[in-house]
Amino acid sequence: MGKKSFAFGSNLSAMLQKSHINMDELKSGAPAASGNDNENKIVEIDLNLVDPNPFQPRKVFSDEELQDLAETIKIHGLIQPIAVRKVGDRYQIISGERRTRATRLAGKTTIKAQVYEALDDRTMSEWALIENIQRVDLNPIEIAESYQQLIDNHNYTHDDLAKTVGKSRSAITNALRLLKLPETVKAWIQDGKLSSGAARVLCSDKIKDPEAIAKKIIAEGLNVRQIEALISSPEADKKPASEKKEKPALSADLKNFESKLEGFFGTKVTLNPANEKQTEGTIVIKYYSMDDLTRIQELLDNH
Repeated sequence: MGKKSFAFGSNLSAMLQKSHINMDELKSGAPAASGNDNENKIVEIDLNLVDPNPFQPRKVFSDEELQDLAETIKIHGLIQPIAVRKVGDRYQIISGERRTRATRLAGKTTIKAQVYEALDDRTMSEWALIENIQRVDLNPIEIAESYQQLIDNHNYTHDDLAKTVGKSRSAITNALRLLKLPETVKAWIQDGKLSSGAARVLCSDKIKDPEAIAKKIIAEGLNVRQIEALISSPEADKKPASEKKEKPALSADLKNFESKLEGFFGTKVTLNPANEKQTEGTIVIKYYSMDDLTRIQELLDNH
């Protein structure tokens, strides 16, 4: 986990430095020492002149959380200024859309903001995505849509995205596959009714009707292993989940080995012991398309 956070921070710092934005300044809301006083000034701006970030990946904001924040702002004011870029006579939010919405709810007409004069669309897109991922604010569909936006609008490759957000290329590819799911299923993922693990399994080519399987997952509360069993066995979906034979629980060493294999292959790997002593069994490496299988083959060829 630490490695991912470091990758996010490193990429983001380098990216913002190119646009003359100080990373510590954005985190704290306080101006950092610089030769450019104009860009380091925190000002009070009219809320009517503030527009949302056009590249904001986060689509869902909790009304209850916004109301709680609004009540805090009424009492204490806005402690951390938002960050905006100047566009003509108006301002676009770089960071702080939730604070901006809550400030409006609090009945305020102005808001404290750190203003940046020069910031291109590409950097705005990257910053909006990485900031939300770091704060764990995005659901899997919002993340996938953000990846796709960077591909469509700024000619990113899967490798570019992997480097920018500190993930493996296969993780990017698998995330984007979620966008091919039916709209109803994507809505259930966004609402938290389906976990990210369940969502990835639903992308399997073996599933002809993802919506029907998704309904079954939600109704029976199936976990990822049970979903995979359901897909693999034609008879599995005819039996209640409680009647399915559970495989022997993996030992701590085997669990650790299974995690290492998943990290190496960049995909789901399952160890299936054939007996309680776990002296024999099978290893299942999941692939989700011919491209994914080719990637795994190339990975093996290079080691």
